[in-house]
Amino acid sequence: MQAPASIAHRHPGPYRQVRAPADDDPGVCGGQLRIAGRPAAVAAAIRSADPATQGRLIGQLQRQVGNELVGQLLAMTSQAGTGPAAPSVQRWPVSLPAATSDCAVVVNWINAHSPYRQSSGWARTRPEFGWGGDFAYAGSGDSLTVSVVNPTVTLNTVVDMPTWTPTNPSMSRAWTAMWADLGRHETRHEDVATTWKDTLLSRLTSLSLPIARQADGPAAVRRAWAGWLAEHQADQTALDPFTAMLDCSAGTDESAAADSGDQTESAVAAGDAGDDDSSTA
Repeated sequence: MQAPASIAHRHPGPYRQVRAPADDDPGVCGGQLRIAGRPAAVAAAIRSADPATQGRLIGQLQRQVGNELVGQLLAMTSQAGTGPAAPSVQRWPVSLPAATSDCAVVVNWINAHSPYRQSSGWARTRPEFGWGGDFAYAGSGDSLTVSVVNPTVTLNTVVDMPTWTPTNPSMSRAWTAMWADLGRHETRHEDVATTWKDTLLSRLTSLSLPIARQADGPAAVRRAWAGWLAEHQADQTALDPFTAMLDCSAGTDESAAADSGDQTESAVAAGDAGDDDSSTA
């Protein structure tokens, strides 16, 4: 409830600042469909295609611009109301031959081609938070404060992991075990984000900040929000580095470690919460 003698201004609601992945490889999918400043047109093309073509276009765009932007395009497709609900985009393809049996080959290929090779290695969990509500002001002079009434917090989490289906039995067992271990780690990152969603809503609900004038209110709330997101990111960072094993040894001493920190010749990589692109307004 809004406090008596206060003035409320509507916060326009959560929005997200989008930037293209810095580590996107412009050489991938050369000559194929590309986004050239008209995402609505691309979304319309996906919406109007048959299911098989939709799958091909989505996979192509994933490799071109990354899962985050593809997810936003699919959201546009869903919001238009003329297509199926947007699918969850949570994979990036490993295009090695399915019969590959050498762990070193797999390790070297993914270390060179992972979209997250410059940061988190083989996988990334990316939480995005947004907030909304009404700015409310109470008091005057030195006792002027700003708060947020009717606060809301949104969370959208994309977990991106490699996908591959090796046919060699030993490699298949090794890959399945490593992938499951990596997935459990990414789930821990998801859990941190989910817990922080509740924390953020609680903090917005109880927020009361002293300000010199009403015009300073929105910036004061945004600074508080940014500080909370930094705390969230610290909790995410504390989960890493993480090590899993791609073990092709079949009982011998040969195996490869999945590590999100320092990479050695046998390093694969592991999950990382990555950058928090949560928005303010």
